[in-house]
Amino acid sequence: MNPINTLAALIDRPELLTAADRPAGLGRTGMLGYLAGTLGIFAWLRMYSAVPPGFLSFAAVLLCLLGLNFLMAALLHLFMDLTGARGGAGRLFLAFGCTDYLMSLLIPMTFFAKLNLVGGFVAYSACVALLVYARVRIVRRVYAVSANKAALGVLLPYAWMGAAAFVASVYSLAWLIWLVI
Repeated sequence: MNPINTLAALIDRPELLTAADRPAGLGRTGMLGYLAGTLGIFAWLRMYSAVPPGFLSFAAVLLCLLGLNFLMAALLHLFMDLTGARGGAGRLFLAFGCTDYLMSLLIPMTFFAKLNLVGGFVAYSACVALLVYARVRIVRRVYAVSANKAALGVLLPYAWMGAAAFVASVYSLAWLIWLVI
């Protein structure tokens, strides 16, 4: 089964994610989704000269994206397991890959942002909001929980990473001030 047919089947019948057998082609579709999402993010970063050109830069972005999504799926599965919801972490990781196809929308949005048709922050925020919405819908299907619990589960790892980045920046600022004084 090719990835487009698998993705269409998952969109038409999302209950396939909760079936006893994993849907055919879910692994390939999820990993290609991560690749397409990385391509969108890499094009976005490259257009703003945030990463150097080349295959190694793309591979580094891909590995970071895979690692972060693996961490997000693991934390989300832990949260859902602690609250009593049952589901599969591996299936969730691959389903997150299917939602990463939405990040490939950053490629045309980058061109629109560079032409000043839309703001760069607005375009990126719209893609991320669409991604978070799709992930909340996926979590609702995989774990059979309410929309509020799914939204909380999806947003908690992002909030944790934001808090960790804030603490690191405050610590770095304090260290910089200590160096100057």
